Amino acid sequence: MLKNRLKKRLVLIYTAIFAVIALPVAGLLYDSYLHMQDDAKAEWAMHATQVLKMANNKIKDDLAIENKRSFMEYRFIKVAKTISAGEQPTYSDLALNFPVTSCNSDSSKIDYCSQYAGLIGHFQIDPDGVFSTPYLPAGALGQVQLENKEIRESFQNQLKFIVRDMGIKNKGTATQDSSKNSNALDQLANELDLSKSKKKKRLRVERTSEQEQFAFNVESAKMDTSGLYRIFPYVGTMDIAIESFQAKQNRKYIVFYRNVLRGEENFVQGFVVDLREYLKSIVDIEISDYTAEDNHLGLAFMDSNETIIAFGIDARSAMKVFQEDLAEPLNNISMAIYVDNSVQKVGSDKGQIISNGELLFLIGGIMFLLLGGGLISIYRLTQSQLDLAQKRQDFISAVSHELKTPLTTIKMRAEILQSSYNKMDDAKRMRSFDQIASESDRLTRLIQNVLDLSKLDGNRWVANIRKDRPKAVLDDFVTMYTKNIEDHGFSLTVSCDTDIDKVQLMMDRDAVMQILTNLVDNSLKFSRNADYKMIIIELKTEGDHVYLAVRDYGPGIPTSEMKNVFQEFYRVENEMTRTTKGTGIGLSMVKKLCTLSNMRIEIENANPGLRTKIHFPPQTI
Repeated sequence: MLKNRLKKRLVLIYTAIFAVIALPVAGLLYDSYLHMQDDAKAEWAMHATQVLKMANNKIKDDLAIENKRSFMEYRFIKVAKTISAGEQPTYSDLALNFPVTSCNSDSSKIDYCSQYAGLIGHFQIDPDGVFSTPYLPAGALGQVQLENKEIRESFQNQLKFIVRDMGIKNKGTATQDSSKNSNALDQLANELDLSKSKKKKRLRVERTSEQEQFAFNVESAKMDTSGLYRIFPYVGTMDIAIESFQAKQNRKYIVFYRNVLRGEENFVQGFVVDLREYLKSIVDIEISDYTAEDNHLGLAFMDSNETIIAFGIDARSAMKVFQEDLAEPLNNISMAIYVDNSVQKVGSDKGQIISNGELLFLIGGIMFLLLGGGLISIYRLTQSQLDLAQKRQDFISAVSHELKTPLTTIKMRAEILQSSYNKMDDAKRMRSFDQIASESDRLTRLIQNVLDLSKLDGNRWVANIRKDRPKAVLDDFVTMYTKNIEDHGFSLTVSCDTDIDKVQLMMDRDAVMQILTNLVDNSLKFSRNADYKMIIIELKTEGDHVYLAVRDYGPGIPTSEMKNVFQEFYRVENEMTRTTKGTGIGLSMVKKLCTLSNMRIEIENANPGLRTKIHFPPQTI
């Protein structure tokens, strides 16, 4: 009971030590994890800022190209300068590059594919709300015969539907209160009321020639009641005020558009792109890394927190490290970058990633393993020392008991002989002398066992291995020990193979005698209450080796105790409650003697009883 309480106390102490060390370590690891997450977010946010900058530069470059496009380019015809004939009307570049839908499949024929991925087409809305495109002639040129006119008309209607579905309309003619002598830039600035505008619009002025004005009027001519087109020539040059591009988008398209003021007339010009194709194009270099199998990144474009298009890992299972709006005019769309919750970027190489969870688990696991393993080892060492101390204490108690019993018997018989020697007959005297001799032999064996154990523990036992006959050793033991066996009320049976007498082995004779003595003593002690008081000693061959076996008919050894019986001072019974004599060193000595003599010991329950086999090394001659 005391031993169990002590073990429980040790468990509590070492558990408390583990908790005192482990809890702060766990806190430090968790704090490190938070710092790693913060560092990861900061590092990926820096990376995301570069991606956003790249995307915004792509948008800026695209719109810079479109801003350079002349006001006249949005019509079917334009005026081009020639060396020989001066300014001459010709087809606009946009009109010549129809159909635009082929740009994705054959970009070598269309200039705009390299500039606008997913380009649908260009358009213009006149002051009176008439929708036109550079792919179909209008006004006085509307009667021009084209091979694919029906296709162009269908395409124009498609663009018209997209633009009007976005709610993009022309605000019409500038206010009539403005001075007719004011130039176009002043009128547009007055109309937009720049001082009150929330977003300052950038303007540029384009000067058109008289010939360009005439070409524009031809395509803008309206049919009168007589069925004729009225073309109003415009004399002199004219300043055209062009506003910077704005944008609107839905779930499928983006419409880039600008306001253009020509005199008192306002035009809306722009182009339509496929939403997903265009957004993909502005980050095409970055997302090429997101298709790899070991990718841990995700990029998404969002509109009001609803994902428009995403690349890489699923945002639902990732950590958002960055989200910011694109530059104007696409500032209604935001770009977000996600990183797998388990990763941390290390070093400057984006491909070098290591899992935060795995890293911390590895570090924490090693630390807790070392800590727990160390404490468990210390606990087991402490427990083994306590067990050893308890066994030594039991051994001392057992030796004291074993010494006291024969000494008491010897003293009692000596006192009886001393006081009643003349009154006793010869038979009683002989019984007293025999008992004194028997107890003296028992005392001698006990002392010899203790001395032999001391030699074995101190490596002072000298093994005297020489060639001998195991049958001769057994015969000597039987001659010497039979009387002691019979005195305990047991009978001895010896069983040997017929040809075993000729076998000679390399052995330590003294060790074999000591082993047999201890095994037989154990059988006598533990089988004293057996139904069959018999000791059987076998000497037989088994394959290429010889074995000795001692068998009794006692209670045997519980299976759970088999692995412990060879420990020093170990006893199956508790020292305070045991009923069997002995010190607990017998089988321990047998095991050590077998090891020193190159022999092997094997024990097994014989049901009933215990059978102990000593295997000699296979060195027959």
